[in-house]
Amino acid sequence: MNKNRAVKRKPLSLKRAPRKTQKKAKVLDDKVSSQVNLRVVVSQMNSVVGDFNHNADRIKNCLKEAEKFGADLILFPELTLTGYPPEDLLLKDDFIAKNKKTLKQLALGVKGIVAVVGYAEKSKRNLYNSAALLHKGKVIGNYRKMILPNYGVFDEKRYFVEGNEPTCFVVNGIKIGLTICEDIWDENGPGKQVCKEGQADILINISSSPYFKGKGKAREEMICQRARQYKVYIVYANLIGGQDELVFDGHSLVVAPDGTFVAKGNAFEEEMIYADLKICPKRAKQNSKKSINSSIKTYHVSTKLSGDSKPVILKRRVRRLNSTEEVFKALVLGTRDYIKKNGFGKATIGLSGGIDSALTAVIAVKAIGSENVVGITMPSNYSSRGSLDDSETLAKNLGIRIVSLPITDVMLSYDKTLSKVFKNLPSDVTEENLQARIRGTIMMALSNKMGWLVLTTGNKSEFSVGYCTLYGDMAGGFAVIKDVPKQWVYRLSQWINKNEGHTIIPEVILTKEPSAELRPGQKDIDSLPPYSTLDKILARYIEEDQGMDALREVGLPIKEIKKIVTLVDNSEYKRRQGPPGIKITPKAFGKDRRLPITNSYEP
Repeated sequence: MNKNRAVKRKPLSLKRAPRKTQKKAKVLDDKVSSQVNLRVVVSQMNSVVGDFNHNADRIKNCLKEAEKFGADLILFPELTLTGYPPEDLLLKDDFIAKNKKTLKQLALGVKGIVAVVGYAEKSKRNLYNSAALLHKGKVIGNYRKMILPNYGVFDEKRYFVEGNEPTCFVVNGIKIGLTICEDIWDENGPGKQVCKEGQADILINISSSPYFKGKGKAREEMICQRARQYKVYIVYANLIGGQDELVFDGHSLVVAPDGTFVAKGNAFEEEMIYADLKICPKRAKQNSKKSINSSIKTYHVSTKLSGDSKPVILKRRVRRLNSTEEVFKALVLGTRDYIKKNGFGKATIGLSGGIDSALTAVIAVKAIGSENVVGITMPSNYSSRGSLDDSETLAKNLGIRIVSLPITDVMLSYDKTLSKVFKNLPSDVTEENLQARIRGTIMMALSNKMGWLVLTTGNKSEFSVGYCTLYGDMAGGFAVIKDVPKQWVYRLSQWINKNEGHTIIPEVILTKEPSAELRPGQKDIDSLPPYSTLDKILARYIEEDQGMDALREVGLPIKEIKKIVTLVDNSEYKRRQGPPGIKITPKAFGKDRRLPITNSYEP
């Protein structure tokens, strides 16, 4: 907003104090009582990237509900209007223009309540990750994110310019600081400035903080720490939903100055969280020249709070999830949103009788319902009767349709076609991979004909070392457990049976020796060390970037460790051609871990 315009437009309900005159400005706050009650609401909303109409409609519905419930202030997540992350859509002028138009239209429906909405702001040639203040039909204020993350899955400096103005707004004597996501992670960032220098009573943070295992607890601890450090209430609004590889867990918070919880949002659930804050705005007293710091951009909202005659906020049950349930919910939400947001009605899975396909099937059923999941068995001469029976039992337990499409005749046809070229050459992994590729071709044919999304079933341990077939079992549209280590596949599967109170995944699947069944008597352990050992090495090498000296601590011979590391490095070309999958570890393949395919580095 142009500062001169902010002064001249008398009808506006909010005015920005011009920098040169801030110290002399007459404070516009209403008379402050000893205690002011402020009802805040956090909309833990599931945005769709690029769907401005959908996002605006969701915001409007939340606004109506909040106003009926007597809320004074409502927060929406970071980049609510565009969805997060919009990536290179931000480079499209039309995309930015629609985002701006939607914001203005949205503002028209905001009446007595003050709304904070995340959007992409274009100013001259610069683009900012911004939060807009909406009130009485207008965009009355703005804050630009000051700390842009550029690590891991984040790439914000590719698109945005950093803001340089810590910002507050004042409602009825209550001074509220504005921050966006990364701003609050730095204890010396703009949050500290608006609380210490700007003397804010409340610090709000709108965020799109993606999930990985354990992050919710770490984020919660950080926000409680900031509340104690700054001695303010903190209202934290986080996004919910799946976006390609990323899952956003919500877990929004309202924290008191002593670091205790006032209200919490459930993880992985779209909902609205209400809280009444009882504040003595001792820092922003009427006519106090010290209430406005010249280094802090300050807006004043002329409005009356809803008062004491409000509906009672009922106590909410907020479930604390254990680590296994947390990961399972993340996988379900990520799968559901990927399927639905990309316009698929049904999904299909190749059932092998193994634990990976079993877990994938359970997640799919939880995500979109048993009626929308189809299991496919494709037995060959090497498939055991037990694996077929196990697949059928699993399908029955889940209530899904199962289709059997034997591939023996197709294999014979391939053998005949290649016989002249392969004459006098021994059978090897080539023939094994042909089986996997035949299955991949069939799965993709079903996808094309039926419109089903193919869910691949490979886990992180297999993707890491290349123990998967390009254009075979890697073929598909979405890799549900791509970032789930093998040991966690077992952990999740065992938890499912325990949580359901009866057997979903047959016990024999949980206990049988892992095998691709591509040759007689084949076992995974023939090619790989035990998964308990392999996963330790992979976690250290991939997620922690440890070198050979640290990897020796696992206890394997150095020769075996080098072999695993080499397999990881040499399989990068495979992973680049695989489908996207849900991130649940601190460092996943794809956005997180970006290594050149062609390189000669030896760790």
